[in-house]
Amino acid sequence: MHAHPDDESSKGAATLARYADEGHRVLVVTLTGGERGEILNPAMDLPEVHGRIAEIRRDEMAKAAEILGVEHTWLGFVDSGLPKGELPPRCPRTALRWCRWRFPPRRW
Repeated sequence: MHAHPDDESSKGAATLARYADEGHRVLVVTLTGGERGEILNPAMDLPEVHGRIAEIRRDEMAKAAEILGVEHTWLGFVDSGLPKGELPPRCPRTALRWCRWRFPPRRW
């Protein structure tokens, strides 16, 4: 579970790909569309890119998931630009509900 699209690639892509390659089901969950993220590639830092950043990041995420061999889902939060450590009140609740729905607790 990551905040932004591209976090899966910059933070653990090799591990995700390895487990997927070994036959494990790997699911990446992205909380936001990364709408307020920085553009680090100077060649992409163009006005027309800024206007389509969410769409571009969705396309990039789909390609990354395909390359890594993982499943992917979005939780649909808008990138808030909040400083580290500050979450919208509903974010943790929504993420927890989603995890419980997707991975129900098992009885032993």
